[in-house]
Amino acid sequence: MSCLTSLAVTLLFLADGPPTALDIVSALETATTQAIARAQPSVVAITRIRGDDPELTTAIRGQHPDRLPPAPRVGIDGGAAPGSPGDFAAPGDFSAGVVVGDRGEILTTYHTLRGAERIWVRANKQEFEAEILAADPRSDLAMIAPRAGMDREAPKLPPLKIGDAVKMKPGTFLIALGNSYNAGRDGRASASMGILANTARRVHAPPVQEGVAVKGQFFRYQPTLLQLDSKLNTGMSGGAVINMRGELVGLTTAAASPVGYDVQAGYAIPMDALGQRIVETMKLGKEVEYGFLGVSLQEDVPNAIKSVSPGTPADRANLLTNDLILAVNDRPLDPEDGVTMALANVPAGETVRLKILRGGKVIEAPVLVSKYPVAGPVIASNRPDDWRGLRVDFTSALNPDGRNVMDLMAMGGIGVVEVRPGSAVDQAGLKKGTVITEVNGQPVVTPADFTRAVNAATGKDVTLTLSAQFGDLQGQKVLVKK
Repeated sequence: MSCLTSLAVTLLFLADGPPTALDIVSALETATTQAIARAQPSVVAITRIRGDDPELTTAIRGQHPDRLPPAPRVGIDGGAAPGSPGDFAAPGDFSAGVVVGDRGEILTTYHTLRGAERIWVRANKQEFEAEILAADPRSDLAMIAPRAGMDREAPKLPPLKIGDAVKMKPGTFLIALGNSYNAGRDGRASASMGILANTARRVHAPPVQEGVAVKGQFFRYQPTLLQLDSKLNTGMSGGAVINMRGELVGLTTAAASPVGYDVQAGYAIPMDALGQRIVETMKLGKEVEYGFLGVSLQEDVPNAIKSVSPGTPADRANLLTNDLILAVNDRPLDPEDGVTMALANVPAGETVRLKILRGGKVIEAPVLVSKYPVAGPVIASNRPDDWRGLRVDFTSALNPDGRNVMDLMAMGGIGVVEVRPGSAVDQAGLKKGTVITEVNGQPVVTPADFTRAVNAATGKDVTLTLSAQFGDLQGQKVLVKK
């Protein structure tokens, strides 16, 4: 029972007669103010300060310089005001965030942090510098936290409870809290109220323009956005959308507006099962991964396989053209974007159960999924240690280098995504983009296979076999010394 409903019921029992219109309005006011009071201490104002390269993000835990100059201050009217409380950045570089962790982890949107050299946060008259723990360009979500090693008392940041966005229906009362027009100079969020206009909305991306960063490439522009009837003004990106219990059910994003429409239309990223998985992963500073089959789908028959490429998880699981995918891990698929959305809930390297309709019969097929290729820089401050200067990933993760994903996966093996200069791997001649198919003669299909194989050879020289389709070193065996 919602706060509003319980208050209305209380009025019915306690009033001398039937509740008046004023009683109902008062109940709504009480429920609204209580929800805002619960959530407001957890919503913060964020300021991004860019460096010399506006596209280079350096405010990352473990990667930014140890010593940075003092943050520039400008007065509220734009004039210099040294030593006085003022704004931290030029107009437009402000947004909001929501505290979701016990150690001060703050959830916000990725596009509002991109290119940040410094990140400043204000929360309930507290002011501190923050850094990025993880950022995922596919979901447009990012996690920041108070900068490590600050010579000051840790800020007091109460986390906001996360609710279930799946159960909401159109007409549900919702409250948006954020840093509207950078009004949150005192760290106290502004609130607006409305209803859930619709669920699982698709917002089309703007066309690609030369030299312009395209925000609409984000994964959430597929049909998962919440649509609010309230406007989300500039600065509301990354703010909280709460229900009448004061629980976080969505994160506002001002990057969702379609070309030619009201740029302040209200959309939010839902805290559904996928949203909550992303939050928990990024709180640990880890990369968010999404499952990938490696098939093309038919346009006229939803979730029917058009083709299966060699070397892909679908090929290894013997999926066939015209197979109709009915469910993923017992989750029935929607006609629109069903396979993509279902696999988004599955981390790369896990085995899923597909329910397939083939030749009039329903069969089950276990598939070890690969990794969905994500365009754009993925930020993860918590990564496993490299092996002799080498980091590997699924070959599908090499797509940002410009090669066709299916061609890469057809090579088999795993891809080299990073080589530390001067390391043993660097001296052996391996380069970023190399595809490794065997470790000491043992085939490797996933990064986990590679890790197990090299761990078994600790303290020994290791022979890596490269794909027969890769560049100057194709088909060669490379010795990596201990």
